[in-house]
Amino acid sequence: MALPCSHFRVTVEPVMFIYMMAVFITYPAFQALIYSKVCVHQYNTTFCQDLKNSSANMSEFRDEEDFVQSETSHLILMNNVAVLVPSCVFVLFFLSPLVDHVSHKAAILITASFGVFANVTNLLNSVYIDLDASYLLIGSIISGCGGSFTAMMMVIYSYITNISADESKTVRVSFVEAMIFLAGTIGVFCSGLMVDRLGFVFTFSFTTGLFVVLILYVLIWLPDVKSDRRTAADIGCTGRMVSRVSGILEFIRKERDEGVKLFIGLMILVLLLLMIVTSGEIDVLYLYVTRHPLNWSTTMYGYLKGLENFLRGITLITVMPVLKYKFHLKDTTLIIVGLLTRITAFIFYSFQHTWTMFTGGAVSMFSGFPSAGIRSGVSQLVHKDEHGRLFGLIASLESIATIIATVIFNYVYPASLSFYPGFCFLLLAAIVIIGLFIIL
Repeated sequence: MALPCSHFRVTVEPVMFIYMMAVFITYPAFQALIYSKVCVHQYNTTFCQDLKNSSANMSEFRDEEDFVQSETSHLILMNNVAVLVPSCVFVLFFLSPLVDHVSHKAAILITASFGVFANVTNLLNSVYIDLDASYLLIGSIISGCGGSFTAMMMVIYSYITNISADESKTVRVSFVEAMIFLAGTIGVFCSGLMVDRLGFVFTFSFTTGLFVVLILYVLIWLPDVKSDRRTAADIGCTGRMVSRVSGILEFIRKERDEGVKLFIGLMILVLLLLMIVTSGEIDVLYLYVTRHPLNWSTTMYGYLKGLENFLRGITLITVMPVLKYKFHLKDTTLIIVGLLTRITAFIFYSFQHTWTMFTGGAVSMFSGFPSAGIRSGVSQLVHKDEHGRLFGLIASLESIATIIATVIFNYVYPASLSFYPGFCFLLLAAIVIIGLFIIL
C-alpha cells in the first residue's frame, strides 16, 4: 500500500529520529549508571570520584579500575540478555504478524509505551543510587517485553519499504538510516553533557519525555499502513500462535526465483555480522575510552560518537543520493565502500590514542551505506505483504546476533585488559572482513 505523494511526504522519519535520540541518550547514560552503582556499592562515593578524576599517569587505582570495568561489563551483558531474549520472541510471534495483518501504527505505540515504563525504572534507579545495580534488570526486562530496539527497527523499516516505490526505495531507506546517525549526533553528545553536568535523574527524565513526544506524534500525525489481507478474527489464542509460527515458516520455505532465496539469505547474514560488530562496539567502547590511558569523561565520549554519527548521517542524506542518481552506482558498490571504511575505523580505534579515535570516527563516515543498501535490496525481492515477516525475521535474528555479540565481547574485553585492550576492535574488523568477502 503506497501513500499518496509517498515519495516526498515525511512519515516515519521523525519516529526513527525521536526514538534513536532517546536510545543514544539512554545507552551511554545507562552504562555510566551501572559503572557508578558498581563502584559505589563496592567502595564509596569519595573513592569513586577519585577514580573518575585520576589522571592517565596514576597507577594506584589500576586494580580497582579493572575490577569496576569487569563488573560493569558483566552487568551490561546481563541487561542486554534481559532485553534481547523477550524482544526476539515478542517481535517474531506477535509484532511481525501485527504489522503484516493489522497495523504498523499500533505496533509502534506498543513498543513506545513499554519504553516509557522502562525509562521510569531507570529514573527511579537514578534517584536511589545506592540500590544494587541488579535492580536495573527490571527496566531491561520491561523494555524487552515491548520489543525494544528490535521491534522499532522492524516496524519502521517495514513501514518505509511498504510505502515506497521500488525506484526510490534505497534513497528512502537511506533517509531513515540517516535519522539514526543524526539522532546519534545529538543524542550521544547531549548524553555526555547531561550526565556530567545535570546528573542521571535529569537525563532519564528527559528520555522519558522523548518517548511521550514520540507517542503523541504517532497518534496525531503518522498515517497508518494496513495490509489489504485480513486473517480470521475468531480463531482463539492457540490458533493465532500456530498461525504466526506457520506464517513465518511459510515465508522461509516459500519457493522463489532461482538464486533469490540464497541471495536474501546471504544479505541477511551480512546484516547479522554488521549487527554483531555494532553491538560489540557499543558494549566496549565506553569502557575502553574511560579507562587509562585515555581516561575520557562521558562528555568526551559524546564528542567522538557525535562526530561519528553526524558524518554518517550527512553522507546518507547528501552523498548516497548523488552516487545513486548522478553517478548511477550500484548498491553493491556502495555496500563495499561502507564495509571498507568500517574496517579501517576499527583498526584506528585499536591503537587507543585520542587522535586515532577521532580519525577512526571520521573515516567511518560511509558506514551507513551497507545497511541501507541491503535492506532496500532484500525488500524488493519479496511481496509488500511479506515485509512485516521479512523485517520481523531480520530483527529477531539481529537480536540473536546481538546476544552473541554481547556474550563474546563482554567476556573478551575484560580478558584482554591484561595484554591488549584494543584487541576487541581488531576482532570487530575481522568480522567485517568476513562480510566483505560474502559481498564480493
